[in-house]
Amino acid sequence: MRKTIKINELKAGGVVDDLFAVRFKKPVQQYKNGYSFQIWVSDAGGDMALKYWGEKDERKVRALFDAIDKGSVVHVVGKVNEYNGALEIHVNPTSGDKVEPLREGEYEVSDFVASTTEDVETMRTQLFAAIRKVKNEHLKRLLESFFGDEELVRRFCACPASITHHSNCIGGLLEHTLRVTKLCEFYAQQYAALDRDLLVTGAILHDIGKLSEYTVTSIIGATNEGRLVGHLVIGAGMVHDACRLIEGFPPELDLKVQHMVLSSHGTPEYGSPKGPMFPEAQALALADLTDTRIEDIITVKETASTEDDWVQDRELGSVYLK
Repeated sequence: MRKTIKINELKAGGVVDDLFAVRFKKPVQQYKNGYSFQIWVSDAGGDMALKYWGEKDERKVRALFDAIDKGSVVHVVGKVNEYNGALEIHVNPTSGDKVEPLREGEYEVSDFVASTTEDVETMRTQLFAAIRKVKNEHLKRLLESFFGDEELVRRFCACPASITHHSNCIGGLLEHTLRVTKLCEFYAQQYAALDRDLLVTGAILHDIGKLSEYTVTSIIGATNEGRLVGHLVIGAGMVHDACRLIEGFPPELDLKVQHMVLSSHGTPEYGSPKGPMFPEAQALALADLTDTRIEDIITVKETASTEDDWVQDRELGSVYLK
């Protein structure tokens, strides 16, 4: 069975008969007519709550709940309702609705995790061109230690850049990294005092830790290492390990590249253990923020399900849609 409609195309009052991936579950609870549970489902068009209103047979409801795992793909028959300004799928088995877990092989992963709309080979070529322009031999060898590894490049080109925010798609990490690198190249043209080679190296490596942070099945998820350590710390460690294997790599330069990775989110509020402490680190943090913020607000505008001129986003606040 293949999907026929994406979540961002659903409308209140509509009927659903389609496949969705399960992002997380909430426990079974009793309500006045029986037992219910809630799961959060997703596909390439977004995320949505699904509420299952079961009957009084607690064992039956719990058996269904236990058969659904995070990352499961489920066949859902139900109705789209609006609750507190958000759309939800309501499943009522007494009305013939259902939630049915599928087995691997009964669905296509590409229906649930979006892929970048950009051409991956073109982006890869552009990133490699930026690497070739690096003149500092130590930094060039550092970059080549990563991107001379064909398996790492394959993973890098397929990795998402986030779970639910910017570039949360197959190829998203390459897409985001290239945009940040281009912004940093522009900054280096405008500010002669910036060390272009250091800045570009930091841009290309700033999210390298995401290779160990994210995993892709029917959903984009986080590994235990990603949740417990985070991609900035993972990435700084990867950089340090690579620098130690390069004969004669200057310790001070090693520290600078590590710092650029660790400070690339700008502030502790956004997850950086350290704030930027030298110009290239500041430029990288601003480039990273620029790309994520612009993409986030474009996404809100393009996916807004309203006829109003404005939409309220939890993180961005009021967004004008005209």
